[in-house]
Amino acid sequence: MKLPILFRIFSVLHFLMGLMILFGGSMISVTNGWEHSVGIATMAEHHGASLICVSILFWMLPNWLKDGELTKTVPVAILVQVILAIMPVYHAAVGAIPTDVTLFIMLAVIIGLIILFYLASKKDIPSE
Repeated sequence: MKLPILFRIFSVLHFLMGLMILFGGSMISVTNGWEHSVGIATMAEHHGASLICVSILFWMLPNWLKDGELTKTVPVAILVQVILAIMPVYHAAVGAIPTDVTLFIMLAVIIGLIILFYLASKKDIPSE
């Protein structure tokens, strides 16, 4: 799979997650067994908006950079993805969110895409 396509896949994934979090604060509270509050809604809105911003940047990078330049962004792009994958693992480990099949599916998808991202970046190394 080519890097520009993987950037767009990550973009769509983060955009959808951002929308769900931005507009789903009460659903998040119910799903996790939390008492819903203005604080939860506010933090969900901030996190959802941030994911949408990450999504926009990932969507635009292939337009802004040529293949060789795009390949150079992959280590930082992978770091961003790893940070976003570590947070739910941490929250599950401390018992803040439930450890269920959806967590493992989400992590499998993100880790699979990170691996594809890395492999595509090695395949697309420009010859200098």
